[in-house]
Amino acid sequence: MDFDVNALFTHAQLVAGGLHPNEIRSKLRSGELARIRRGVYRTGGEIDPIVGHQQLVWAMLLHVDDANVVSHQSAAVLHGLPTPREDLSRAFMTRRTSGHTHSTKQLKVRDTPLDDVDVTQLDAVPVTTLARTAADLARTLPYVWGVAVCDAALRTGLQRSDLLAALDRHPNLRGHARARQVANFADSRSESPAESMSRVSIVRAGLPVPQLQYEIFDANGELVARTDFAWPELRLVGEVDGRIKYGQLLRPGQSADAVIMAEKRREELIRQQGWWIARWDWSTATDAEALGRLLRRSMGVSRPELAS
Repeated sequence: MDFDVNALFTHAQLVAGGLHPNEIRSKLRSGELARIRRGVYRTGGEIDPIVGHQQLVWAMLLHVDDANVVSHQSAAVLHGLPTPREDLSRAFMTRRTSGHTHSTKQLKVRDTPLDDVDVTQLDAVPVTTLARTAADLARTLPYVWGVAVCDAALRTGLQRSDLLAALDRHPNLRGHARARQVANFADSRSESPAESMSRVSIVRAGLPVPQLQYEIFDANGELVARTDFAWPELRLVGEVDGRIKYGQLLRPGQSADAVIMAEKRREELIRQQGWWIARWDWSTATDAEALGRLLRRSMGVSRPELAS
C-alpha cells in the first residue's frame, strides 16, 4: 500500500496529542479533519479515491477481529487492480471463521471458504492473493469488469493456470462457470480497463478478433506506433481513448494540450503508412452495439480505398 498510515488518527491519538473533543469537532466542521469512520480521522482536503479506499480499509481493520481478510474490491485496490469507482465507498473482507455475512454502509464481510494458499500479507495486512482476488471478482463483478480485473492480473505476472486453480479450489461458489469463461478470455496484452471492455464489446458485436498492441513500422523499419487494436488484413487500427487515457500519458510539467498534439502527429504518421484509424471513448467501449456500428463503418465502403 502506498499511503502513509501516519496521516490517519484515532480519536484517542488526537486527544493524547492535546486536542479537546470540542476542538476535534471544530476541525471536522472546518474541514481541517475528515472522518473516515467513527473514531478514525484523516487530514482534510481532496483525496484520490484509491488512497481514500486504502485508508478506509486500514480504519476498518482497527475494529474487526483477526479472522477477517481483506478481499474482493478492497483486495483489488491493494494489489493495484482496477475496480469500479462506485465500489470504493465501503471496504470488503472475508471471514475465515464460521459466521454470517455482515453488511453496512462502509463494510461488507463475506462468509466464503478461504484456504491458506489463498491468503497473503501486504504491509502486514491480511489480504487474498492476487489469484484469489482476481478469481473472486471474476465470480462476483459484471463480466466486463471481471475481464478488466483478470487482464490486469495477468499483466502483472499472474499465470492463467494459477488463476484457474484459484477458481477450481471452490467450484461450487456462485459464478464459477462464468468466471472460468472470464479467465480463459483474459489477455495480458490489454493495458487498461477501456481496452479490456472494448475487447468484450468487439466479440459481442460479432466482429473479427483484432490483434492487440500491434506495431506499425515505416518503410525504413522504424517503429511508428504501437496501437491498441489492429485488423492488418483491413489496414485498420482501433484506439480507445478519452481524458482518462490522456491523463495517463502526461509527463511531469507536460500539458494536456501538448499530449493531444503529440497524439495527432502520431495519428498522421499511422495514416501515412496506409492505415485507417477508428477511435472511440469509454462510453462506446462499453456499448457493443455502438462500437459495432463504428467499426463496421470503418471496415466497410465508407473507407475510400476500399470503395474504389
